[in-house]
Amino acid sequence: MRYASDHKARTHQRIVHNASRQLRAKGLNGPAVSTLMKASGLTHGGFYKHFGSRDDLVAEAIEESLQELRDRLVTAAEEARPAEGWKAMVRTYLTLELCDRADQGCPIAALAPDVARTPPALRQRIVRAVLKLREELLDWMPGRTSNERAANFLAIFSSMVGAIVIARTMPDPAVRQTILHTVRDSLLRSF
Repeated sequence: MRYASDHKARTHQRIVHNASRQLRAKGLNGPAVSTLMKASGLTHGGFYKHFGSRDDLVAEAIEESLQELRDRLVTAAEEARPAEGWKAMVRTYLTLELCDRADQGCPIAALAPDVARTPPALRQRIVRAVLKLREELLDWMPGRTSNERAANFLAIFSSMVGAIVIARTMPDPAVRQTILHTVRDSLLRSF
């Protein structure tokens, strides 16, 4: 059976996309390669046609999930009034929907403790992806200088990630919503 010339690339992207969701939902040590492949309708046997190792898939999946986050935040910022882009990012990030759907939310909030325990080569690749996200969002951050925007990025993103992490531990949706709104409102007043 002959496949279209882009079949392998599309299959590869489907595996990465599905792995991105599975890993955010279950953690880096959760799903095995066979589970990740099954989520894409494939068998374990085809894995090494696409990836050199599980770490390669993990890195690509996290890179994709950071790109999804970036796209979501930049879209919100672009739709906002001038100089209000960062506020739109805060409002977009700190939602109950993204809190309750780890598989679609921020990979930093979902995976940071796992990433801290990964082998150095994988961790470095993930760190590069996070720094790329930072660079792509810095221009939207409040501040007159690049140093101020960089400092504000750290404060804003650390607060948002922390809010999601803490809110996810709460079983009551109303409590989760209160945490998210409290941090959101505090950030919007602070800068």
